[in-house]
Amino acid sequence: MTGSFYLYGDSLLKATVPDEEFRYHFHAPELLSGHPEVVSRAMMGATVRKGLQLVQRDASRGLDARYALVGYGGNDSDFDWQAISDDPGAEHKPKTELPEFRRLLGETVELLRQKGVQPLLMTLPPIDAEKYLRFICRGGADRGRILSWLGDCQMIYRYQELYSDTVSAVAAEHGVPLIPVRRAFLWDLNYCRMISADGIHLNLEGYRRLFGTIADWAREHLA
Repeated sequence: MTGSFYLYGDSLLKATVPDEEFRYHFHAPELLSGHPEVVSRAMMGATVRKGLQLVQRDASRGLDARYALVGYGGNDSDFDWQAISDDPGAEHKPKTELPEFRRLLGETVELLRQKGVQPLLMTLPPIDAEKYLRFICRGGADRGRILSWLGDCQMIYRYQELYSDTVSAVAAEHGVPLIPVRRAFLWDLNYCRMISADGIHLNLEGYRRLFGTIADWAREHLA
């Protein structure tokens, strides 16, 4: 692979790992060492709307990239869990509703194309719903009230999977190459060992799987 390779994404592409007190540490520099062609534009907490704004800003300044991997969806699919705990009978919406997520992701890849950059998409690594529910309840949110709204804990997993599936749909609709990250985890019967204690970030083993999958795919498919 030749040419610069930009990463646009959230905390997953920063290789974010929580410690025992849930303070976050970033391991992307060590995982990307030896790859000077990679330019990370990943941001903690970013949604696809923030990602599009970042691509627009970079494009206005002259985007010197051959490829750009766009990896969003985890934060977009998340909810205000404290608000749900406070009033589970109310209507609650994710940070980015699914139709808007699909539209903004499509706009992002088309903008990259207009600037002469080959966009790439990736499916999302799976999450561990049980771990995540424990994590979001650690500050006082009520598990029972959240479950009364969810129906069952695994709805958290299924809802995040909707966004991963939507990434696949956008890739097909726009003719964008898709890196099968989720598959690289799900074939492993014990994939949850690669998910950190907060249920949504990976641990170092998981990030080695994530970045290794991306690197292997790039070596096979990119000139």
